[in-house]
Amino acid sequence: MRSVFRDSWVSVTIVLVLVGLAAQSVPLIGLGVLVFGTGGMARLWARVSLEDVRYRRVLRERRVFMGETIDLRLRLANEKRLPVPWLEVREYLPEAMPAGGVHVTPSGLPGTVLMQRSTSLGAHEQLEWPLTLDATERGFFRLGPTRLRSGDLFGIFEREETIRGGDSVVVYPRTYSLPELGIISARPFGERAGGRRIFEDPVRVVGVRDYFPGDPLKRVDWNATARIGRLQSRLYEPSRTRAVVVALNISTMDQSWLGFDPLLLERNVVVAASIARWAFEERAALGLIANGSFPDADRAIRIGAGSRSDQLVRVLEALAMIAPFTISRLALELERPGHALPAGATLIVVASLMPPDLAATLRRLRGEGHVVHVVKTSPAEWDVDLGPIPHTNLDPVMRALEADPDAAFASSGAAR
Repeated sequence: MRSVFRDSWVSVTIVLVLVGLAAQSVPLIGLGVLVFGTGGMARLWARVSLEDVRYRRVLRERRVFMGETIDLRLRLANEKRLPVPWLEVREYLPEAMPAGGVHVTPSGLPGTVLMQRSTSLGAHEQLEWPLTLDATERGFFRLGPTRLRSGDLFGIFEREETIRGGDSVVVYPRTYSLPELGIISARPFGERAGGRRIFEDPVRVVGVRDYFPGDPLKRVDWNATARIGRLQSRLYEPSRTRAVVVALNISTMDQSWLGFDPLLLERNVVVAASIARWAFEERAALGLIANGSFPDADRAIRIGAGSRSDQLVRVLEALAMIAPFTISRLALELERPGHALPAGATLIVVASLMPPDLAATLRRLRGEGHVVHVVKTSPAEWDVDLGPIPHTNLDPVMRALEADPDAAFASSGAAR
């Protein structure tokens, strides 16, 4: 009945008025005017029903660790004098972050569920709905979009708006201390970070000097040579801080078309995050290289080695966003021009697969003076020659932790 009136109220009004005039019936003419007035008022009310209606999400935390909860508050406000007789809110929530005590239904958007609530708002009235989201999986999650639907008092005419630009939440991967991973050596990955050895940092050029026989050609400053008229070599700033770069091979299958192994992928991320946490606590300059990409980006994940106070947070955020899709091979990322590893860096490679090109790259980097260590996360045997590169097999430890993940769980509060 409402839909019939909504589609034909103008036609009904005209018919009633014309019939009333032809029959000289005042009641029919009055009924036609009443229908026209009611329909016009209802349509106008529906048109302005969502005007000055404000909706927003209030998140107490936007970055949490697995196992924690997030307090979410949905706030509605009607900032006009006209009341909103009914209002329907449809909020899209991440499927991987269950909302406690809220009924949700499947949605048409991948990875999301739909929460629907109805209410009414008086003039200048506000209300708030509290929710809790459980961080059960690591990842980068978006909240929204949100759809608001309202209308007139009789529910004849409706108006709908979609609020885009949703909020996002990052759930950090779980981390373990090295002893919990079965690594109890005082020097777990070779030279201890922060040793007294002095390295020249090729990224920081402080001047030039005359070329000495034996200087490598990559040290020659050709611009200065042309300007002065004789060969000049760059002078680099010395550094005592050992850099630790975690390199993560996201690939878990020999061929990308075979898909991926979700268990091995999560193992890789957890181990990489745990090693990054150790390096940060050891006051090393921490960096990250991975052959995956950030959401909505087309370049590989690369965070230059640094000692900023938020460096671990940046690395954990990147690891939280790791997806199973690779955009290149890790060997290519380690060889990429213009992104050389810091001088004397310790390179810790976390991988479930060791392709031949990656093994060759690691041998070459070790030959250039880098400390290279491989952490293996899969039970499969590697049919490659790592030469003198040491490696640690964490498959047995990870199996035990996966069977009882909280038994050896270490607090990650230091990473905040």
